[in-house]
Formats: sequence, structure tokens, C-alpha cells
Amino acid sequence: MEYTRNSDPEYYNKYRRCSNCGSFALRLQEWYDPEEYLAQEVGDIYDWIEELAEEGYSNGEITEFYVNTLADGMLREFEGELTICDGSAPHTSDEELIALNGFCLRDDDCYIDVDFHFKVFRDGMWQEKCGQEPTKFCEEDEWGRYIGEPIYMYHYIGEE
Repeated sequence: MEYTRNSDPEYYNKYRRCSNCGSFALRLQEWYDPEEYLAQEVGDIYDWIEELAEEGYSNGEITEFYVNTLADGMLREFEGELTICDGSAPHTSDEELIALNGFCLRDDDCYIDVDFHFKVFRDGMWQEKCGQEPTKFCEEDEWGRYIGEPIYMYHYIGEE
């Protein structure tokens, strides 16, 4: 997919319904959904989660598969722009640090809930955008219901 790059920091608050955590973290104008790659790889995501649960995998293990597959898709989609890293702050001004996390929860009644979330270390602070809500500052290690191990990536943004 082709994306429109964004350099207007107010865009995500002005056009809250058009952007999400992924578009904010990646500086895109379009709503970004990394699950499109996952669906190409596994088919129906809910069926995939159900199959893994029936094979005995825990919610935590399924979440790790989920988050890692999302990250793999992002590395392909944004080849040359994203690099997996250890979570330390970038050493140059032409990169930002992105954190990706998620959850896959299946209960005993076979109800499945799944979601991803991005945070970005921008301008010396962690920030996020939850769905259609405005952007806000956040803590790096407060993920709420996102139970996976965050995957960190440097995002090459070029000279600012």
C-alpha cells in the first residue's frame, strides 16, 4: 500500500478519525493496520487464534506469535525504514523509536479479543494515540491490557 507521509504534528489531533496509533507512530496520514499482513499469512485471524488455542498455546504465547508476525510484516512493508532494536533511544536525529505490542485473549467460552498498539519516542518523550482519541504523552512501560513483550524498532524519518 502507498501512504501519505505527514510532517504536521497537529494532523493527528485535527483528523483524529482518519488516524490511529500506527499512523501516528509511523507519521502517516492514513489509518495503519498491520493486521493486513497477518491475514495474508494466516487467513482469518480469529480462526488462527482458535486453532493455536486448541493446540494448547496460552494467550501469552499466541500474543507473541501475533506481535512477531505483525512486526515481520512491517519490516517487509517499510523495508529500509524500520530496523528491530533493543529499545534504546536512537543515536541520530533522523530516527525515532517505535514500540509495538498487542494481545490475543481467548476465554473458556471461546470469546476472542485481539488488538495491537504502538507508542513512539518522539521529541524526547513517549507518546501514543489510542484509536480515534487525541495524541497524548505516556509511559514506555504502561501497556494496560497489551500483554506481549514490546518489539522496538528504529524508524528512519530522514533529516528534520
